Amino acid sequence: MLGKELAVPASPIRPLGPLRDASWSAILSGLIAVIIGYAGPTVLVFQVAQSAHLTESQIASWLWAYSIASGITSIVASLRFRMPVITAWSTPGVAFLVTGLAGVPFAEAVGAFMVSNLLITLIGAFGLFNRVLQRIPMALAAALNAGILISFGFAIFGALRSEPLLAGAMMAAFLITRRFSSRWAVAVTLLCGTALCISLGRVDTGGLALIAAVPEWTTPAFSFGSMVSIAIPLTVLALTGQYLPGFAVLKASGYEPPPDSVVRLCGLASILVAPFGCHNVNPSSMIAAIVGSPDTHADPARRYIAAISAGAFYLLFGTFATTFVRLFAALPKEAVAVLAGTALLGAIGGSLETAFRSAKPGSLAPLMVFVTTAAGIPFLGLGAAFWGILVGMAMVHFVEKNG
Repeated sequence: MLGKELAVPASPIRPLGPLRDASWSAILSGLIAVIIGYAGPTVLVFQVAQSAHLTESQIASWLWAYSIASGITSIVASLRFRMPVITAWSTPGVAFLVTGLAGVPFAEAVGAFMVSNLLITLIGAFGLFNRVLQRIPMALAAALNAGILISFGFAIFGALRSEPLLAGAMMAAFLITRRFSSRWAVAVTLLCGTALCISLGRVDTGGLALIAAVPEWTTPAFSFGSMVSIAIPLTVLALTGQYLPGFAVLKASGYEPPPDSVVRLCGLASILVAPFGCHNVNPSSMIAAIVGSPDTHADPARRYIAAISAGAFYLLFGTFATTFVRLFAALPKEAVAVLAGTALLGAIGGSLETAFRSAKPGSLAPLMVFVTTAAGIPFLGLGAAFWGILVGMAMVHFVEKNG
């Protein structure tokens, strides 16, 4: 299994001086990675804010906490292992929170964030990363992710109905750019949508200014319902949707950092920033390939500078998180919906493919997880994602055990 292969911490890369290894291509790759990382998932935060009724200061604090934690962990891990280890928030986790936080007091959500990251830290501390992942069938994890994300794909067509010109132009920009470079498709869609909104007079730029973010502390509260409905799905999504593919991308690029060490680092950092609103910080699977590619540096031993560069840009972006909040808040909801949907189309397709390709022939377990989660209907005070996991595990271990 992939998890067992990733447990091997051997690396041929020898430590080199960071200053000597620096190059413009590595620094630029770090900037590109951060821009692309922000372009898609950041939009989801504003949809979470709408469903959870978060204030502008709470959103800015969330972005600040995410950026600072990602910046520090990217720099520390890359310097320690001399590998391009770049971290980011859990994109499936943000998507889940759009519905998962509805009706939940934010203090209880913060408590659930802390519990989720405590579980992840303990998994790393006791060297359980590979064993835990082996207990979670990949087909079910992928179906869970697809069920959470599918509503964002549907939202694109809702935007097309209400704002055909704006949404249609953004979709065209996405598809045309993707024809030539999938890496830049979401960023170009954002630029196209912003420019069109400004030209149509659909965005108020009067409130935009370069403003430093002020972190806002939320004292965590703990309840059984939020632990089960939020903490458990967040943990499963982070481990299967971020840590596993993140390590896989690094391995494909020729790097094998010790998984449990990275898990501990990210888990501890996430616990520290959770009271400021951030859910999970973990190895990135979406932008890891950018900092680990040959375009970053011809010498694989010097590509870690790109991740350090990304960490520095994270810190800069986090410092001015309030500016990002006001920029996205000024956009029409249809533009935000198209941007979020296009950013997640690849993840939706990949999750569906993995879910049904990885399952046993004839198994209905992934489908049951998908439809239960996609329905989004809570039951007994517990969210649909929890019931999706429960139904899928019951199908695998009891209904289809001998099938």
